[in-house]
Amino acid sequence: MIWSFAAVAILLLAKYFAEPSIRAIAPPPYGDLAVQAVGIALIVAVAVLIDRIVRRFYWHGHLKKRLGRDTPELIQDIVTWALVLIALSVGLSTEAGFSMAALATASGATAVVLGIALQAVIQDLFSGLAINLEGSYAIGDYLTVFSDQGPEPVYGRVIGISWRSTLLRQEDGCLVMIPNHLATTNPVTNHSRPREGKRLSVDVPVDNRFPPARVMDLLLGEAFKVAKGPGFERLKEPSVVVKNLTADGVIFEVRFYSFPDQLEPGSARSIMLRALLDVIQQYTVPTPLTQIEMVQAFNVDAVPGDMETRRAISRARLFKDVLNPEQIDRLTKLSRPADKPAGTVLMNQGDAASSMVIILEGAASITVKGTDGISREVAVSATGDVAGEMSLMTGSPRTATVVALTTMRVLEITKEAMEDLLRASPELLGRFSHILAKRQLELDQLAHRVTQREKVESDLLTRMTAFFSRAFGVTART
Repeated sequence: MIWSFAAVAILLLAKYFAEPSIRAIAPPPYGDLAVQAVGIALIVAVAVLIDRIVRRFYWHGHLKKRLGRDTPELIQDIVTWALVLIALSVGLSTEAGFSMAALATASGATAVVLGIALQAVIQDLFSGLAINLEGSYAIGDYLTVFSDQGPEPVYGRVIGISWRSTLLRQEDGCLVMIPNHLATTNPVTNHSRPREGKRLSVDVPVDNRFPPARVMDLLLGEAFKVAKGPGFERLKEPSVVVKNLTADGVIFEVRFYSFPDQLEPGSARSIMLRALLDVIQQYTVPTPLTQIEMVQAFNVDAVPGDMETRRAISRARLFKDVLNPEQIDRLTKLSRPADKPAGTVLMNQGDAASSMVIILEGAASITVKGTDGISREVAVSATGDVAGEMSLMTGSPRTATVVALTTMRVLEITKEAMEDLLRASPELLGRFSHILAKRQLELDQLAHRVTQREKVESDLLTRMTAFFSRAFGVTART
């Protein structure tokens, strides 16, 4: 700004005090032309001085304090050029006698020719102007620019916005110049707006034989710890989800949040992955390994038969860890799978019990009718679940209605089959009462009822003995 003041002062002296000397030194018509040139230069210098004052006290002063950021250089440059062109036009008109109308006509014709020749440049210019006026992104923001003119979207940090292009610095340090018109005619993701943490994620593959619940707990605990570090969002909690299943492993996706302005996304992912790797190695969590096992061809016909029945019985909560292999085989011979179409009522609340079912495939809705007569769904049972075991073992009426939601395949175990099993192994009655008592206590806790385990187990044993009295013969009557 000091140099602008100096230029105006020198030109003022030359214009109003040195004019006679200029005319004397330079012969006509050069003296007149020199005087006109000094006058035009003075007007342009005044315009430049005004521009410097506006830049100093308005762009970098008042407006910066009000907006909290610098005004884009493109806007400032446009104002500068506008002031200079206006001053030049006024100078030519007042000092040299050029007609403003003729000048405007000539400028218009020139603008048409230049507009045809410089369509892309003009498009970039106005696109850059629109970007700066809208403030859709600014220097320091992280952008992803999608365009069919490149093999893939461009991601990087804005380090400059010029008249023609937006300059992005990619994570590998390379600079990419994006023409401004591409940023206004294609989708652009601004990862820095709004000014809050943005979600990132990393994938962690684990052997599919390792318990997934334990893996998720380990990964989530470490993610919480890392998320307390600088550059990470503390108010948004990380999470772990199962992303995919492969033949050899499970892909867990760890999601977390970071501030891209404080920590580059690549660095944030690296910090998180390094911490997750440490916890995996510490707890010797196995990663997926491709294994090849030579076995005989799978016998599809054997699945719906005894093998399926035996597997379902051995895994049912009533029989698991209670029946030995011989007893499982005995019950398998007395039970057969059955197919049920969707909508089938497997059990009705209040009916007498004659069997229980183990769900092999499909799902069923469990509903209970309240005192107001309205049935409400309390649970959904699916593959591996058991329904009706309490009623079957004690002879009490059904406490819920079970309806097939899908086409189902169930294994029905009847009272006659249980009598045959108990007749051969009467000691099982005590074990069954122990399992059912544990189940009853869990239900009582959910209902906030206080009960004693010994009393519940004794009551169940008495009821079961009475219900299966035919299986025990004389023993049950004594």
